[in-house]
Amino acid sequence: MAPTLTRREWLIAAAGIAAIAAAAVWHSWPEQAEPAGAVGGPFALIDADNVPFTFKDLLGKPSLVFFGFTRCPDICPTSLFQLSQVLSRLGPDADRINALFITVDPDRDTPAQMKSYLSAFDPHLRGLTGDRAHLAVAWDLYGVTATIVPTTSDNYNMDHTSTVFVLDRNARFTARFDMHEPPDDAVAIVRDVLASPS
Repeated sequence: MAPTLTRREWLIAAAGIAAIAAAAVWHSWPEQAEPAGAVGGPFALIDADNVPFTFKDLLGKPSLVFFGFTRCPDICPTSLFQLSQVLSRLGPDADRINALFITVDPDRDTPAQMKSYLSAFDPHLRGLTGDRAHLAVAWDLYGVTATIVPTTSDNYNMDHTSTVFVLDRNARFTARFDMHEPPDDAVAIVRDVLASPS
């Protein structure tokens, strides 16, 4: 009898397959513009344990910030799989990083949903959600766009910005990468920020 895969193993396998598919087509992916003007600023959200999280919680550590949603079929699991690889390769230095997954789908991404979804990825990843008004503040601060794309009468997808924002320990935008960046290159970007005295 074939072994039964756990939910976590299924999600990791799906992310791996999505990563392979993304790599096969990345050369045709449109280039994302660099964020215009200042990036970041005060916001107030909650994490997957209903604990408040604000801009002040970013201070003191470099941060990796990715916006997405838990029902994303490809880009989000691929990007979170990549982030998990980066955090794993950082070893103990991963404890010196804020790694955030902020939803663009507040109607479906409750704290419980975020917690369940992120259980398949690196435990350093912290999911943030909240009501639409508070999330809209964070989206605007990072120049993130998110548009509902209907798929069926009772379901929808989200077309959204898929950049990982890299912030220094003062929460200032310093770099970015996306799922097309080789993990070693992404690790080098993060290590540069960790080494910076800011």
